[in-house]
Amino acid sequence: MMISVIIPSYNSEHTISAVLQALQEQTYRGDYEIILVDSSQDRTPEIVHQQFPDIKFFHFEKKTDPGTARNFGVEQSAGDLILFIDSDCRAAADWIEKIVQAHQKHPYAAIGGAVENGNDPRSQVAWAGYMAEFREYLPQYKARLVPHIPTCNISYKRAAFTKIKAFNPRYYPQEDLEFNFRLRQEGLQIYFDPQIRIFHHHRTNLKAFFIHQKRVGTITSKMLKILPLAGSSIVRSKGLAVLALPLLAPVKWFKTLYVFLIKQPKTIITHLPAVVIFTLGLFPWIIGFSKGVFSNEEAF
Repeated sequence: MMISVIIPSYNSEHTISAVLQALQEQTYRGDYEIILVDSSQDRTPEIVHQQFPDIKFFHFEKKTDPGTARNFGVEQSAGDLILFIDSDCRAAADWIEKIVQAHQKHPYAAIGGAVENGNDPRSQVAWAGYMAEFREYLPQYKARLVPHIPTCNISYKRAAFTKIKAFNPRYYPQEDLEFNFRLRQEGLQIYFDPQIRIFHHHRTNLKAFFIHQKRVGTITSKMLKILPLAGSSIVRSKGLAVLALPLLAPVKWFKTLYVFLIKQPKTIITHLPAVVIFTLGLFPWIIGFSKGVFSNEEAF
């Protein structure tokens, strides 16, 4: 079974070496190719050419969104399985091996796994980012069918990806959510295996964290206008939204803290400053969410 690992990249000079090194040191002994689709303006191309001359490297002069980069990578790939990881994520040593084993065992079109915090554990902002974005993909969950797994840690059978055709860059940065929705609309399934692990590098700057949370809130509400997911009724009715908006941030806070207290209590106990930062991040998140609710539905 031939494997293709595809990585979109933009200004990744601080993380790309660790990402590619981990992929080259996998325990999997079958054939696999590493395809990096880059549009960086920093030293990323130089680092790749010097340290990783054997990978398939494509560079675009203009900044390219991740969905477009992934689509291009798929076009250049030859794998029976298409694996996606991001340029700020480090794969566990057995990442490819676990994915191949899962596909050999299960008939599902898409299989992905858990996300762990890959930052220096002393960074409280990074822990806050981890809490805010990945509570549904903790390694303590049991294997199960899920509606979505982000493209930082997911794989597709080539036939399934080809059937769904491509990521739609219009929905960046949640083009993977829309892609997986279309996949499920075709009757295909997504399987979560917690043994398939990557380590995600999060923002460590407080201002950058708050800006990102606002953007996440905006995109989340806009996606709910498009896709019939939980919460869609709120954003599609401005009257209902006015009533519900004051409750959304407390609900998200409670759900997140509850999940971590049940699944990863040590994270909460040892990173209380991160809990405070996560809580403060809910303010820009709800501002962004509100902006998405009351903006033009066609604008994204």
